[in-house]
This record gives sequence, structure tokens and C-alpha cells, in this order.
Amino acid sequence: MQIINKIDLKRKISKSLINESGSMALVLFDNSSEFAIINIVDDQLILSYYHQFDFVILDACFSTENYIWFALNGTKNIEWNIDTKTISRTCGEVVQNNLAPHLRGYSCIRVIASKNLLIAANAGSFKIEFYHLDSLSRLDNSDALCEVYTKCIVVHPNEQIIAAQITESEDAGSIRFFEIKDNAVRLYKKYIATLFAPSACSFSENGEEFVTTGGFPPFSYQVNKFPSLDFVNEFTDDEGLNIPEPWGNTRGITYNNDFLISSSKLIVPYYNGHINYIEQETGKIIESIKCCSSLCNSLTRSQNAKLLLCSAIGGEVVLLRNNDLEFNNVGDATQFEDADTTTNLLLPLLEMEDITSPLDDPLQITEEKT
Repeated sequence: MQIINKIDLKRKISKSLINESGSMALVLFDNSSEFAIINIVDDQLILSYYHQFDFVILDACFSTENYIWFALNGTKNIEWNIDTKTISRTCGEVVQNNLAPHLRGYSCIRVIASKNLLIAANAGSFKIEFYHLDSLSRLDNSDALCEVYTKCIVVHPNEQIIAAQITESEDAGSIRFFEIKDNAVRLYKKYIATLFAPSACSFSENGEEFVTTGGFPPFSYQVNKFPSLDFVNEFTDDEGLNIPEPWGNTRGITYNNDFLISSSKLIVPYYNGHINYIEQETGKIIESIKCCSSLCNSLTRSQNAKLLLCSAIGGEVVLLRNNDLEFNNVGDATQFEDADTTTNLLLPLLEMEDITSPLDDPLQITEEKT
């Protein structure tokens, strides 16, 4: 992995995204209604424009090369035309959260273009809503319970299963799983319970493992098999306790820490400004690249994985070229057994089977000795 260009936006970044072709990047700022569009031309990062909404942006995703869906606190979901710099469509309903009155609107959003689906978590109603992407009409009987605060929605490589990560407190969180098939949604009756505040999660590139990260700090990482959800490993880094604030963001309880997975290695943007390669089986750092001068908190890739984008709390956005990591090793289509799923999407967690780490003392992340 090689750094090929860098730009400093000189404001606190919470998240950055790169589109599938690697031609454009989106940057979100912490506790802000403003975002930035960056063009990527001949391996150069070129700031295109800033834009500001009237509401704080909580999440966003590319739907096509030139359109972005935004989830905002206080209003409906917004589709943004990058070229015309205008709102093209909206959807959803603003409901105030009775437990946290400052939350109303949507906390996270995801598009599955191959299934013509828009999926958004309503922070007011505690429900995940499913829409036909073309018409923006609701899928029938598909709204699903998502407990307190859904911070992240991720899609399985076969694009038939999604995971919804729920951050409950600084010490706990959970991940629910849903299967989307024939315009119907089914809930998997097992879920992962974490003993730390989860900030991000992802399926492995072959869809056979699921990784959750987070921390208040310290920073923790948990690996489970998929779809069984059997526990594999948990490791943590107590060194993160010693870093000065600001180390996290105001979007949720925990530090935002997007990551990638390649061949049983976690590719993690780290609090010391590095990108670390961590073995899932041992928790050892087997390679490290100095990327930013402040805490790295977001890492994303283009569809062909040749370009990676890393951003840091201090305002740096870094473009990297990938020559060695493989990300597109999709395995056979995974699906849940009917006996393990239900069409009752409103089951509370107490009526489901929880999978929790059995370790009293997780492994410590360490440098591999040479």
C-alpha cells in the first residue's frame, strides 16, 4: 500500500467515502451539517466544493456515481445530485425519540442498488425502514425494530443479508441480522452482543466472518463466524486509554473506526495516525503504515480496491494505491435456515438468542516480533 496524495481540510473529520469507480470522495465533518466533495483525477485529490444543510448529517452513502443519500438529524432522508448541487428527492418521516429528544430523523442509511433498495434507520421510531429505491415506496410489512440507536448498516457480499449495528451505551451494543429475499425481510433470531460500545462492523470479503470494532476507549475488536455467529476472537488495545482527546466524535457514544478486511487480516485506521494490518487469529500487528499526523478514523476503498481513502480527525484526507491486498473474494451465496429466522421484525432482543464473547480478558493487540 502506497500513499500517493494528501489534502488537509483543516477541520475535524468523522467519516470519508470513495465512490465505486474511485473518481470522487465524500467527506463528513464531526457534528456538522456541512460536507465536502473531492474529485480524484490522475491520483490527485482536488477539492470540488463544500455544501451545508440546515440539519446535522449523521450518515451518508453513494447510490450511484453522481448521487448521494444523506441521513440527517431533524429531517427526512435527502438524495443529493453531486453535479447540479441540488436535492433531487426525499423520503421518510420525522419522529422524535422519546428517550433522547434531541434525536429525530435518521441515524444511518444504505443503498443496495442490485435489489433496488434504500435502507434507513429512523432514530425517532427505533425502526429500520426499507424502501424501493426507484419509487421510494415502503416495502410491505418490512419495518424492523432497531432498539436504541442504529449507528451502522452493512451489507453481506452476496447482497442478500444486512447487519444493523446498535450502540446502546459506552459499555454495550448489539448487531441484528436481516435476510432480504423476494421483496420480503426476515429477522435472524440470533444476534451479537458486545461488551463495548460498537462503532463499526463489516462482513469479511468471503462473507464467512463478521467483525465488530469500537471502544470508549480502550479500543476493542471482536470476530464471529457467519452465519453461525460462533465466537472466534476478541482483542483490545489499552494503549488507546493514554491518548489525548478529542479521540472520538459526537455522532454516537463511541470512537468511529471504519476498517477493511482482507484474507483474515483487519486493515485498521489507528489512533496513532497509522494504518495497521492486524491478524484476526492473534491480534498481532504484522505491518504498519504511517498515514496521518492525527487519529485515523475512516478507511474506505473503490470497487476494484485499487484505490483506498483514509481520513483523520485532524482534517487530513489521504489517497493510497493498493497493489497487494485482495478484497473481492466472494464465497458462495449465504442464507439463513428458515427455522432460524422469523417474519416478526419487531422482536425485542430479550426474545432472541444472544452471542457474547466468553473472554474475561481479551487478547492484547501487540506488535509482531521479528
